[in-house]
Amino acid sequence: MPVLERSDLLEELDGLLDAARGGRGAAVFVAGEAGVGKTTLVQSFLAGLDRSTRSLVGACDPLSTPRPLSPLLDVALDPRSGLSSLVDAQANPYEMFDAVLEMLRRTDHPTVLVMEDVHWADQATLDLVRYLGRRAGGTRALVICTYRDDEVGGDHPLRPVLGDLAPSREWVRRLHLKPLSVDAVAQLAKDHDADPVRVHELTGGNPFYVTELLAAGGALPATVADAVMARVERLDGDARRIVEVTSIAPRSLEVAYARELAGVDLAAAERAVHAGVLVGRGERLGFRHELARAAVEASMLPARCIELHHRMIELLEAAPRRDLARLAHHAHRTGEATTVHRYAPAAAEEAQARGAHRQAAEFYAAAIDHTGGVSPDELAELRLRLSWELYILNRPEEAAATVRAAVEHFRHRGDRVALARALSAQARVDWNLDPDLARATVEEAISLLESEPPGQPLAYAYYLAGHMNMLARRYEPAVAFAQRCLEVSRAHGLGREHELGTLALGTAELVVGDPDLGIDLLEGIVERATDDKEYRNRLVALGMLGSGGGEVRRYARAEHWLQDSIQLAGRFDEDYTAEYSTAWLARIAFERGNWDHAATLAAEVDVDGARITRLTAGGTLGRVRVRRGDPGAEELLSELAGLAADQELQHRWPITAGLAELAWLRNDAALGREIVEADYRRALATDSAWAKGELGFWMYQCGGISSPPAGAAEPFALHMSERWSEAAAAWQQIGCPYEKALALAAGGDERSLRTALHLLQRLGARPAADRIRAEMRALGIEDVPPRPRASTRSAPAMLTGRQLEVLELLRQGLTNAEIGEQLYISTKTAGHHVSAILRKLGARSRTEAAARAAVMGIDRQHP
Repeated sequence: MPVLERSDLLEELDGLLDAARGGRGAAVFVAGEAGVGKTTLVQSFLAGLDRSTRSLVGACDPLSTPRPLSPLLDVALDPRSGLSSLVDAQANPYEMFDAVLEMLRRTDHPTVLVMEDVHWADQATLDLVRYLGRRAGGTRALVICTYRDDEVGGDHPLRPVLGDLAPSREWVRRLHLKPLSVDAVAQLAKDHDADPVRVHELTGGNPFYVTELLAAGGALPATVADAVMARVERLDGDARRIVEVTSIAPRSLEVAYARELAGVDLAAAERAVHAGVLVGRGERLGFRHELARAAVEASMLPARCIELHHRMIELLEAAPRRDLARLAHHAHRTGEATTVHRYAPAAAEEAQARGAHRQAAEFYAAAIDHTGGVSPDELAELRLRLSWELYILNRPEEAAATVRAAVEHFRHRGDRVALARALSAQARVDWNLDPDLARATVEEAISLLESEPPGQPLAYAYYLAGHMNMLARRYEPAVAFAQRCLEVSRAHGLGREHELGTLALGTAELVVGDPDLGIDLLEGIVERATDDKEYRNRLVALGMLGSGGGEVRRYARAEHWLQDSIQLAGRFDEDYTAEYSTAWLARIAFERGNWDHAATLAAEVDVDGARITRLTAGGTLGRVRVRRGDPGAEELLSELAGLAADQELQHRWPITAGLAELAWLRNDAALGREIVEADYRRALATDSAWAKGELGFWMYQCGGISSPPAGAAEPFALHMSERWSEAAAAWQQIGCPYEKALALAAGGDERSLRTALHLLQRLGARPAADRIRAEMRALGIEDVPPRPRASTRSAPAMLTGRQLEVLELLRQGLTNAEIGEQLYISTKTAGHHVSAILRKLGARSRTEAAARAAVMGIDRQHP
């Protein structure tokens, strides 16, 4: 079929390839509906490449559960890729990703890497797409991904990858294929006895539909499936059998397998290809489109299909390398439980090893759905494995329901060790839903295991108990359980559990014990995790050092650890860690008085991501609004308080403190006491000096207590003990100017009040500064410095210069796309700015943002 109405797209691909030759690579997403000609476009482009350009092609499979890293496995079969040994060695996903990236970077000639049909991609392949897309600009390669945009809805796993990549990087492009015009259809129909207008009406200009309908001849069939089958029916019996057996294999089938299944010679396959029903792809046969394959498969009797799937399993079993995903697919299509259980769990383990956790969960779920031929114990073990995958996929409710079914089975069976293992798995999942229940569950597991010979299950349960008590900021049980984990793991040579125990012990010491000891233990993990295979140990330890160091106000070192964490997370595309570390950098910037920077960092964090990250970033932004006197503080912090209701105190207390401070600034001490009291009581039951200190401080400020609680952090305790100059000096040494100002102001003498007012004005802390002005006037102090004029303040609500530009266009009623055109930025970037403006102004809509900006005096002349 001629390539019509695609010349502009081919020219764009040629231009991007020229840039890649010069070292400016690109990632291109070719989108369009099924049958619109994405593959035809790419094949036409590849056909025009010169010999100096290497082309590597892989595709995703429409299997029942996609084969992990299918495109990469296809590419590895090409000897020019140099990846076959890495795949054979069963390398971990990021070793493979790094190898692909190096292949695309270190070459004298450009490479075109094609990954087709990524709407069918498994999780690991989507990770690869994101990994390469983020880095393609630094390669000599053109990475082309095709997908059906009409099948990628809001909840499709490809959607967040496209959202992350496509509009935000200059080297990422999207090409969209439109259906053919009536004129193009007329060109295709010129040698057929068909009305092109009628053909266009029936097909919508879809090239595949057009071709099938024209090839059917005579009267136009009612459906495309009818058109496909009309072509098949014109074949002789042997050629038809080749077509039928090929239809049971999504994407393509080896010629040798097709001949074996059909019992025909090679000539029959050639006739099917020459008739245009099948296409030859090297040593494989396939259909020109998945729609055609599905139509043929659906036309066969179910019994015939099941027979062919069984025979296909036999052929794949005899192959030199077992393709577990294909075997599981064909097993699933048989519908027979024993066959499914023979392959699905093994396919799940392989998917897990390759980082395809969504596919691993699907394989385990498929095995669980087919309960026949498997023992109750095996079924319970499958549920435990599935619960872990669901936990990783952030589906806690499903994970909890799955693991509880396994717990109930082992509880009734009376196997103490198996029950304890299941309880540990349940505790791990429950922590996201109910931390107190999780701790009780793991302690039940420990009580069962301590009466059995010690080993890995006991060491791991001790780690979980230590870790969970650390999260609750309970020092003695956290350290005791962590040390027991270390003792058991040392005695039984359990290296993984020993590092986990060290992690729990080090973090507990850092946040509620001896910080220097905790830092030494955690830095030891960082130093030992030098191999890329152990990068997660390094990443987790850096995260604990950064967030824990920030909590105990070791700011400089904490910022260094968090930056290292973000850099390492970026290398391995660990977005959760990068987001959480960024949220903590925002919190530290807030506490150090760098409020503009804090708000900017907090606004960069994905508020739709993990809940704890949202609480950390949102809490920081809300508290900046409180101290600046900006609108929206109460609404944001109240919303976050509801979200944090079932979380550990460490994630709630900054939000509670922010709401209490807001009440205090509004001279509503009674409300402040009401807000803070419950979490203050919870803090007293922990060993967190900083939780006791900050929550106790706001209880003190609101008149709820008159002296510091035992164990409160020293600077807060000094303030509550009315040793205000010492408190101010302590805050000065730590680096917290706002708290220093409050301590100075509490002294009450004119010099201290003036110094405090100067500090607060420099910070932009208008509400606290206004309180001090009122106090100074009440004391009869003359020449009280007035509020700075609006023209001399920094931009209200901490809007950046670019955000002020976006705000002005927003007020004019422009859409994100129109704002992007005006400012020469992408639509997505414009959307990010609009979202940040709404958050900073505390607005729920664009109209409300414009109104709030007017009230705050923000106009186009604002600096």
